[in-house]
Amino acid sequence: MKAKKDKQERLNLVKKIARNTFWGLMVTLVITLMMVVVATITQPKYLPVMSNNIFELKYVADWVFLIGIVLLIVLGGFILYKTVKKQSVWNFVFSNLALLMTSSGLGFIVLSFLLPKNKLTVKAVGRAVKLVNISYFLTFIIIAITTMFAVYISRKYVDKNNWYLYFALLPYIIWAGWAYQQYQHWQSFLSAKNFNIQRLTSMFIYYQSHGTKIDMNLMFEGYKSCAFVVLIAFIYLLTVGGVQLVFKVKEKIQRKA
Repeated sequence: MKAKKDKQERLNLVKKIARNTFWGLMVTLVITLMMVVVATITQPKYLPVMSNNIFELKYVADWVFLIGIVLLIVLGGFILYKTVKKQSVWNFVFSNLALLMTSSGLGFIVLSFLLPKNKLTVKAVGRAVKLVNISYFLTFIIIAITTMFAVYISRKYVDKNNWYLYFALLPYIIWAGWAYQQYQHWQSFLSAKNFNIQRLTSMFIYYQSHGTKIDMNLMFEGYKSCAFVVLIAFIYLLTVGGVQLVFKVKEKIQRKA
């Protein structure tokens, strides 16, 4: 009788390990798929033809991307509204990712108004350089304001555990660090001894006359960072949603068992 009981206990243990392994693999699969998506969409060869300033609306991809950004802003606001009041680990993650997605999406739209027309004249290039400096300044303001909001919506979680503050601030530390690094490179370029607007304009004209397309919008790293962050935040939202779905299915199956 005892041997039979021991055998049943071992069998139950094996089943428990198998179930946990299965659900662990499901979570890993969801995360891996999303990582593959991120790796794929960041490869230029997979990207559709689109303008560096999507508000020019030259290509179908411009329209798709612009509509997508607007929808993501609306979606982020909706998720934030639904999750910010009820406290749970899932809602903490969802609300912070939604805030990041919404703020970076709005930042993308705001910074797009600074993008200059692509005229290669001394006056136009000089204006573009000034606008790049302004765009960096606005990018840091966007990051700072969003960081304050992140701390605010996470305040009740932080009262329970300080680690929540770390995870709430981590995306903005990375974003600000990257933006600051790009800003330093930009300032190093501007402070070079042989730099002046006339030479920069001449260089642009020279390269364009030899078949290289010059687009001054590419100088606006803050604008591009907002577009990248909003997409990454959305992908992570999908990832977390997928993981949560796996756990909900698991709980539902366990209740029925």
